[in-house]
Amino acid sequence: MCAVRVDNKYCLPIIKRSSAEVQRLVQENADRFRYLEVWLDHIDDLEPGFAASLVGLYPHRLIMVFRRQNLEPMKMPSDLRFKVLSTLARKQVLVDLDISVQAEEITRLQGERISLKTILSYHNYSFTPSDTELRSIIDRMQGWGAHIVKVSTLCTIQRDALRLLSLLIDLREAGQKCIVLGMGKHGVITRVFGTVWGNELTFAPVELNSRSAAGQLTVDKLDSIMQALG
Repeated sequence: MCAVRVDNKYCLPIIKRSSAEVQRLVQENADRFRYLEVWLDHIDDLEPGFAASLVGLYPHRLIMVFRRQNLEPMKMPSDLRFKVLSTLARKQVLVDLDISVQAEEITRLQGERISLKTILSYHNYSFTPSDTELRSIIDRMQGWGAHIVKVSTLCTIQRDALRLLSLLIDLREAGQKCIVLGMGKHGVITRVFGTVWGNELTFAPVELNSRSAAGQLTVDKLDSIMQALG
């Protein structure tokens, strides 16, 4: 297994059902990954202060996610979600909020002036929208004050991947921090060139059966490709 340095931008997605499992995986992998992404809605025994306490142990290293895979309905009650979000105010953590299913929470956070460092994201598990629609989505995220904008869509044809990489280049040239990724077999190339061309981070599970989206490469596979590319 290739050793992975924490000066990379690899992010480990963690989807587990217990707080103990999540904390164990964070601890075991903190020296291998620059970032660790915790999917809070999957934790059955989640306490309101768990996320904030974990951030205290690993500042600047964690990404908190409240949605579910494939944008399935969230199980965590909205009041609890907002309570957890409030505990992360002004903490050294990134919070990923999807504009399709969490627009109400984003608006409420702004209305109550709760300061969070956000990844505002857009996920489409069916197709990649037109360039015009993607630009409109980016404008919406920027209007909400996203620290990082994220677009992750299913690439149904090879040209979708090229369009996403073009969007990534445009955003980077404009000085916008971003994560632009394609899902599915046609989107795999965006995982490679997105890493090289400036994505803020790249999701890389230890094993394929623990990936959070189709098209993710394992950390060993991605690291070997990066070494080959120099």
